[in-house]
Amino acid sequence: MLKTYLSIGKISLKSILANKSSVVILLLQALVPSLVMFYLWSLILDQGQTIGGFSKNQIVIYYIGVNFINSFVWYAVDWELNDDIHSGELSNIIHRPISIEKYYFAKMLGDRLANLLLLLPILVIGFLYILLNNLLHVSPMVLVEFAVSIVLSAILWFLFSYIVGSVAYWFDNLFFVLLVKEVVVNLLAGFYFPLEILPSFLVKITKCLPFQYFSSFPIDTLVKGFSLANWGKNTLVELIWAAVFYLMVQIVNKRGLQRYSDVMG
Repeated sequence: MLKTYLSIGKISLKSILANKSSVVILLLQALVPSLVMFYLWSLILDQGQTIGGFSKNQIVIYYIGVNFINSFVWYAVDWELNDDIHSGELSNIIHRPISIEKYYFAKMLGDRLANLLLLLPILVIGFLYILLNNLLHVSPMVLVEFAVSIVLSAILWFLFSYIVGSVAYWFDNLFFVLLVKEVVVNLLAGFYFPLEILPSFLVKITKCLPFQYFSSFPIDTLVKGFSLANWGKNTLVELIWAAVFYLMVQIVNKRGLQRYSDVMG
């Protein structure tokens, strides 16, 4: 069974690498916003100024970081599930001896690995530039914490997006719902700006929600360098959210597939 999922991931990886237009779009999505934010915040903040506890260098690295995290974490399984349900493609998947959520997870792994391979040279150059210019000081432990946070963010994002996409079992089309979800989640995840620049009462609210773990927490781990105890506490909360989402995935899968079978016959 493991070979089946590895094959699914491999096919996903090869399809991305073989699609030249996807490669160009990926590079543009990663580079253009990062360069724009680098230029804008370099103009807005003078050396020594801070915003939301972030220095000029930290805010620039934050924006570059969240854009690259987006390339590794934010797989559009909700859009894909919505399309497969309404096109009938899901029938070809559920008739195979595989778990439907594991099928999409394997596809996500292949897709994200392709992104990593494509962006790796840029990441290495960028990281060396940051270190050589003393823009950021990180310890090996912080790098380990950051890597773990990225992996957990990808898992949490997949589970959340899978739940949202599963709503398509009960509704004709989720196009506008998914568009609104993108904006709201981007805002609450700290993709548009660091959550720390919000009013204090809003910061407290966002810290109680799971969305910070999609972008804000991983990059804060790298930029701010949390203590091991603080990072561990947040990671434990993230794991609890992942467990809750996993249980919700099992519920919507069971009920959604039953409804799909009833409708499709």
